[in-house]
Amino acid sequence: MPPKVEYASIDGEQAAQHRDELTELYTEVYAEPPYEWGQEHAELFAERFDGQRRQDGFTLVEACDQGQLVGMGFGVTLLPNTPWWQNLTTPVSKTITEEHSNRTFALVELLVRAPWRRQHVAETMHDLLLTDRVEERATLTVLPAAEAAQAAYRKWGWHRAAQKRNPLPGSPAFDVMVRKLG
Repeated sequence: MPPKVEYASIDGEQAAQHRDELTELYTEVYAEPPYEWGQEHAELFAERFDGQRRQDGFTLVEACDQGQLVGMGFGVTLLPNTPWWQNLTTPVSKTITEEHSNRTFALVELLVRAPWRRQHVAETMHDLLLTDRVEERATLTVLPAAEAAQAAYRKWGWHRAAQKRNPLPGSPAFDVMVRKLG
C-alpha cells in the first residue's frame, strides 16, 4: 500500500520547534553512501539551520507519514552579498554569479528517508518549494556521486553550472545546479 504522506509548509519560527527532528533526519540520510557524514556534519547543520531559518525567503516543507517525519526540503533567498558563488572550482560567467534582490532561491536541503524514496515524496516537496516563488531562478549543490539525486534534478529541469568546494578542510567537490523559475 502506498504511503499516505502529508505535506506542510512551515515558517522559520515553526521550523525552530522541529529542529531536533530535522537534525535527526539529516543525520540519518547523510550517514548513507555516498556521503557517510557523521556527528560533526549534523552539528554543523543544526548550527547553520538556526541562521538559515531566519533568512529572507526561508521556506520549509515537511513530509510526514502517520505523524513521522519522512522528508524535508528547505531553502532561502540569496542576498546580493551571498557567499554562495565563492569557492568555485570552475570558471563561470559573471551573469551566473551576480546576485541582486530576489534573483535566486537556494534549495539548501531536500531529504527523504530510505523507505519513502522513489514514491515521489522528494518531487512533491521540490515542487511545493519552487511553485510561486518570486525569484527568477533556483540553485542547489549536490555531490557528483549522488547519482539518484543527480538524475532526479536533471529530470526536474536542473542543469550543472559549476563546481565548488565548501570551505571545510577535506570537503568534496559539489556540482552547483541552476534552473529557471516561473
